[in-house]
Amino acid sequence: MPVGVAYFLFTALTLAFFLVVLRSVAGSHFALALIVLFPAMQVTLTCGQNGFLTAGLIGLVCLFIEERPIVAGLALGLMVIKPHLAIAFAVYAILTRRWTVVMTAAAVVLASSLLCTAVFGPQIWTALLQSVHDSAIFLERGYYPLYRMISFYAALRTTGLSASVAFFGQAAVAALALGTMALAWYRQLPARWCLGLTAMVSISISPYAYDYDFPIFGIGLAMLLPELQRLAREGGRTFIYIAPMTIGAYGSLVAARLGMSHPDIEFLDVPSVGGFVVVSLIALIFTIMLRSAKPEAAQDFRMSAERV
Repeated sequence: MPVGVAYFLFTALTLAFFLVVLRSVAGSHFALALIVLFPAMQVTLTCGQNGFLTAGLIGLVCLFIEERPIVAGLALGLMVIKPHLAIAFAVYAILTRRWTVVMTAAAVVLASSLLCTAVFGPQIWTALLQSVHDSAIFLERGYYPLYRMISFYAALRTTGLSASVAFFGQAAVAALALGTMALAWYRQLPARWCLGLTAMVSISISPYAYDYDFPIFGIGLAMLLPELQRLAREGGRTFIYIAPMTIGAYGSLVAARLGMSHPDIEFLDVPSVGGFVVVSLIALIFTIMLRSAKPEAAQDFRMSAERV
């Protein structure tokens, strides 16, 4: 297809998919979710990336993991297109013993890998390994536009820290993110809370996460909006609403400014704030969840896990 037609069809179809899933997740808070996520959606619309597709797949996992595990497993398996953004849900499925989800997702990954190998040849695996190697080098040397990234690595790297220190910081954040999931399950928080938290931490695992991946965080936030509106204090709610808008708008505004005045600037010299904001958001929301949780009202999650 002509590039314009392909761009329009891909963006329009994945946007429609994302909006349908977001509407199902957010319910009566759909309008608020749209307002909060609009800057991040605008980024994905203008760059033609696959953020709507991956966020929609994560949303399907959240919607169906309890009652329709095969559908959830299919959606999780399709995240093989961006596996680093599905790590948290793979861990969640194993932690909660959702073996049907795990096996279905594994079958999708295996079948798609075999199909691609048969169609394109075994050299795709050599290309994959080379791509991973090149990406690590580009991250280390700051060849990527780090100000567009929302990982803790990018935030630390643009403060002047070395790549090794920044990677260590990213690993620590990833461990803490997975730890919050485990603690939420251990504390018997409601399933909806745990799923929302898992979606939010998904973008904090890998050092390679861009602002167009932020709609995944939006799925988790949409799941928690009813509780956050009820449980968070006014200052906390304000931060929860404003911070995602800041993440979505920051990269676009900086890119526009650099394009007009500093087209040849080194990316390491441009601050990346998304990683700091994402970690702050997750910490605040998790604190609200723990402070407000009532174990006796959360038995449904532990009982459902035990049944599985």
